[in-house]
Amino acid sequence: MKTLRVVQLKPNPVGKDRNRLGVLSPAQLGAEWVDFKNTGIIAIDLQNVRLYHVAYAPGEPNGHWEEIMSFKGSLPPGKVVRVHSGQNRDTSVLRQEDLLGADYHLFTGRDSYVWNNQKGDIAALGDGSVLSLIDRAPYDPNPPEGVVLVRIGEKLVPAVAPARVFNFR
Repeated sequence: MKTLRVVQLKPNPVGKDRNRLGVLSPAQLGAEWVDFKNTGIIAIDLQNVRLYHVAYAPGEPNGHWEEIMSFKGSLPPGKVVRVHSGQNRDTSVLRQEDLLGADYHLFTGRDSYVWNNQKGDIAALGDGSVLSLIDRAPYDPNPPEGVVLVRIGEKLVPAVAPARVFNFR
């Protein structure tokens, strides 16, 4: 039974990826993130766990697995790790909406976006290797801007907004 699961992902933050000078802001980078959770009843050692995605390059229409980062320590049961794009920074640079819902906040350590919008992507957790996947969750191309994708079955899909209640008298 898998107890370490990719549960949410925000691959396409609201706003422009770069300002008019071509600079990436820490808040904008940090607004792109993925969550994984320990859904089990005991702590999980993260020592050999790696986060992967599918990277695309010219001449690679199907892409290739790329390691985003590795982890240390252990994750208690029920806790959520959120991995933000960008250099390691104080969380004060993040917007409040990008802090809510996670117990721990980490950064990829590089000032570049990770998640593919045009072709979709797959968030995957591996036990030391992409050949030994613990969990994986794909999403479709062109995710809506600013929308958090949630896990439904084995796929990440746009979160459904609550239905509006109309009072007809």
